[in-house]
Amino acid sequence: MKVGIITFHHTTNFGATLQTYGLWKAIKNQGHKVEIIDYRPASATQYYRERIINPISWNFDFLPWLKLLLKYFFPGLAKYIKMRLFLISELNLSEKKFINKEQLKSFLESTKNYDAIVCGSDQIWCINSIRGFDTSYFLDFVNNNCRKLSYAASLGPADSFEEHCEYISKLIRDFDNVSVRDSNSLNLIRQNCGISAVKVLDPTFLVNYQKVFNLRKNPINKEYLLLYIEKIMNSQEIEFIQFLAKKRNLTIISIGEPCYIANKTIVNLSPTDWLSYFNHASYVITNFYHGTIFSIKFNKQFTTLARKSKLNKTGDLLNDLGLSNRFVSNIQSNLFEQQLKEINYDIIGKKLETEISKSKTYLSDALNGNQYKTAPLSTIGTSTKN
Repeated sequence: MKVGIITFHHTTNFGATLQTYGLWKAIKNQGHKVEIIDYRPASATQYYRERIINPISWNFDFLPWLKLLLKYFFPGLAKYIKMRLFLISELNLSEKKFINKEQLKSFLESTKNYDAIVCGSDQIWCINSIRGFDTSYFLDFVNNNCRKLSYAASLGPADSFEEHCEYISKLIRDFDNVSVRDSNSLNLIRQNCGISAVKVLDPTFLVNYQKVFNLRKNPINKEYLLLYIEKIMNSQEIEFIQFLAKKRNLTIISIGEPCYIANKTIVNLSPTDWLSYFNHASYVITNFYHGTIFSIKFNKQFTTLARKSKLNKTGDLLNDLGLSNRFVSNIQSNLFEQQLKEINYDIIGKKLETEISKSKTYLSDALNGNQYKTAPLSTIGTSTKN
């Protein structure tokens, strides 16, 4: 079977890139011929271009301008190049590139190139994403001769869904199989679409990255506390980070995003570099969903700093695994010591093993058309697609 994947692969986000790899590898491991449909909507291309350029004020006061170039532009550009090289070297991208739905539809009508197309993972169904309301990620360009599946898709906040509920419901009902990665998306689809969606793990859980890539070498040859955070919110979080580093005698290393309290910041990373820093960390502090996932995958002691925007995905995942105590908001000094308690990964590992098996089974059955048919909840197991 030839399978196409459409997802957020054209990005400088490590999690998005690695979930793309995870789904591609998981489908490939099941014996299918699979490629990433190289869909690069103009809105996304513009967004990531601006992320590289915008920090620079473009005035002609030479020294400040040069400092900004060295601090932001060149590392950002180098990171973008490394991300793109990873996609080209490690994944199978479609030969043709697409920038809009019309090109996708025309290509499929003329070539009938895929037996199935899978959308996912990530927040591909989030209406308020940088890509806007792009229904290509709902596979509305795919004809009835091709199976339409989702794997670990996410809708994002409920308020954005409600505005387009009727239209989205119509799009999702046309799928052969629907799976999502969080309870929020599952409940929204079941309640508003009346469809028997399935909750599965993020595809990064389906692949052993330590086995696929050589991550054995410690990137800095010393023990360190790894920061992978978008923004430190308050003085309590700063105090907590410094407390942990001092308590465990660890150097503070920040990756991906600049952080002024770190002993060292590395922005210019490839995905394999990023994985290596997680693999060798003594402790991880993050506020990213995939930062949390790879902390768990690599059996790290970690703390996830809670953000309202992450509750539906990160909070849900940690609750499922019995790790909700690692999701910390408004952290106070009297709670610092609690985060030093060791996580029992023997227990977590058994839970994950069961859920990984279920997720792989769903993926196999969905691709082969055996189970989990998209259907009204009252008739689970019967396909509604003609």
